[in-house]
Amino acid sequence: DVEDEEIPGEVSKNPDLSTLYMLQVVSKAIDISLAKELKNLLFGSSLCCFSEEWKIQSFTFNNIPQLKYGIVQKKGGPCGVLAAVQACVLQQLIFAESNKNKDTRCLQPSEVHRTKCLTMALAGILWRAGGNEKAVVALPSGRQQFTPIGKYKADGILETLILHTATKYEDLIVFLQQNIHQFEIGPCGCILLTVSVILSRSINLVRNDFDVLTNRLIGSHGYCTQELVNLLLTGKAVSNVFNNVIELDSGNGNITILKGITSRSDIGLLSLFEHYDVCQVGCYLKTPKYPIWLVCSESHFSVLFCLEKDLLGDWKTERRFDLYYYDGLANQDEEIRLTVDTTQMCAEDKENDLTPPLEHCIRTK
Repeated sequence: DVEDEEIPGEVSKNPDLSTLYMLQVVSKAIDISLAKELKNLLFGSSLCCFSEEWKIQSFTFNNIPQLKYGIVQKKGGPCGVLAAVQACVLQQLIFAESNKNKDTRCLQPSEVHRTKCLTMALAGILWRAGGNEKAVVALPSGRQQFTPIGKYKADGILETLILHTATKYEDLIVFLQQNIHQFEIGPCGCILLTVSVILSRSINLVRNDFDVLTNRLIGSHGYCTQELVNLLLTGKAVSNVFNNVIELDSGNGNITILKGITSRSDIGLLSLFEHYDVCQVGCYLKTPKYPIWLVCSESHFSVLFCLEKDLLGDWKTERRFDLYYYDGLANQDEEIRLTVDTTQMCAEDKENDLTPPLEHCIRTK
């Protein structure tokens, strides 16, 4: 017991916790059969590869003083992954320390603190996908772990991966701390997280989450599908955004089950598709545990958030409040803050509609 008590003192002297901590992480190289299964799940074919937009994308932060919390997207494509991670980073940044409302200083973190928030965000995403029991972290080794043959097209990334499995949350955090540069600086942090979250959930469970077994996680033009976004936000790669499941009678006594979100999510989602009556977002995503939402608008994901935790539970706060908007792809050069006043009525003119898409998304809430 005495030895245990002495450790915190040593830790404070030595900023690198990993030297004192015996990690229990099991590591093994990827093989060709797993790489093929991953590609089929991602693209629908083992002959497809990650696009250049994905290969150059990591979770690199913005250097503009007002936007230091923001992750920068280099090119279109992986915005769903980036927005989901951005939302989880904001959850750590704004709400991790206490449940009190925050002032805007929390949006100007030091480099050390925002990297810590990224570490905790990634740990949360992977641990949730692993059912709060395990997580897999995929990292590049710098050399091929198998010889690409047959119906498999090499992309220079999957073939080099070593898969590290943690079965304790504390081990996962320490391991990610040691390797966070692979995700933050990269060059391919976005791919590493995508592979890690799939393997944390497991290929079989991800495929079982889909409504249709032939669905995939990356669609045309390299865009993230809703299944991938749901996997990152909720730990399950379901195909829909409504609550629970819907059973459809498809005739001849057959029932088709459409799977949705099964419990209230930490992070929410608002969709322009709902404004156009294409889908309905259920309250598990529309009213999340934290006032942070992904905004799905015109094939792009961005983030909307509020500093007031009470927003989701106090009708007085709901009357008038500020929302912040961040889009990592938009070359934003300053903070975007919107004031929402729910006491004012606004007439809609569907014929001559000049309302910005973002406003339509907010109105669905």
